[in-house]
Amino acid sequence: MTLPGRRTTPPPTDLSPPGLHRHPATLPVTRAVALLAALGAAGLMLALSPRQPAPPRSAEPALTEAYPGATAQDTPGTLADGSVYSPLYFVSATASVGTALSGDDLRLLLRDRGGERELRRMPKDSAAEFAGFTSDGTILAWMELSSDTDGAARSGVWTVRLDGGAPRLVTEDTGPVMLFDKQGDLALHDGMLSWMADTGRPGFSAIRTVPLAGGKPVVQELAGGYAISAWPWLVGEPVADGGSIELANPQTAERILVGVQAGELMSCSATWCRSLIIGSTEASTVIELLRPDGSERLRTVTGAVSSAITDVAVLDRFEVYTRSTQGLTTTRVMLYDLKTRSLTLVTANAGRVASRGGVLWWSTGDNETLTYHALDLRTLP
Repeated sequence: MTLPGRRTTPPPTDLSPPGLHRHPATLPVTRAVALLAALGAAGLMLALSPRQPAPPRSAEPALTEAYPGATAQDTPGTLADGSVYSPLYFVSATASVGTALSGDDLRLLLRDRGGERELRRMPKDSAAEFAGFTSDGTILAWMELSSDTDGAARSGVWTVRLDGGAPRLVTEDTGPVMLFDKQGDLALHDGMLSWMADTGRPGFSAIRTVPLAGGKPVVQELAGGYAISAWPWLVGEPVADGGSIELANPQTAERILVGVQAGELMSCSATWCRSLIIGSTEASTVIELLRPDGSERLRTVTGAVSSAITDVAVLDRFEVYTRSTQGLTTTRVMLYDLKTRSLTLVTANAGRVASRGGVLWWSTGDNETLTYHALDLRTLP
């Protein structure tokens, strides 16, 4: 949703939608008969063998096998009053922030095992949207976007203490907010909050920064379009089929150009870049990671796969991928660990998949069975 005065930039179109599989061609009859005979003989040999080998391992080990003790925490998709709950951000595996409808209002709730705490309530006909959530473990901050009765866009930056107290409006002087569905949409740093805004000038963008205590934001205009990565690093928008992505540090004036080869879609964080290469079939996608200077390039996953989230290398360590199974009935969620250079199966059946602040979550079921499962990646050894 884009409101007047607000520029919202969606993540790049997934060039390899999960679950698009081509079934192998039918084998010729003679080959099929020979194959059946061979399988029958193999089965007979196994039946006569006093000790049969263990079944083959799956392509990826299960999460608990790779990380003993790792546990996902469950959050029901409905509240105590039966309202449907949609989490937008997990502060931890057991505490989340999300929305629920109540009559004609959209409520923003902080939910944990201790109960539900209402943070904000907006008329649903105001096209209310909550985004850019970030937290340092003490303060929760977010963007609030809406329209007034005349259709004019309104926006504000809000904060609240996680341990209690009323939410506080930091500023309404946000400029036309630019959202990229990334962790850095709102950056909490050095007692301040920063975000990207449109300047209204073609080819320019701006960083707006305000103290947590409030005040007039400081505006720094930049030539080019950027998103905030790990503060103070900024990263240019994803580029496909040649060209380059620019990383910039406005505090030090450092700049890094990341070359993009023909045939690949590149997106970057401050420390890693993700290369997505589409093959000749839907099941021949290749995903690789590399440093912005081109070093340490490694292949992480291949096949009918895609990146599940926009952010590259969560916590500078984890990539989250999805692989759909035959028939489009289930979606496998996989975790690639740069520390161990290995792929792990998180779940074989997921709906929505998201990650923010070091927490990965996914949904299963629907209606009464809708459940969200959250894994705090910061707890993995």
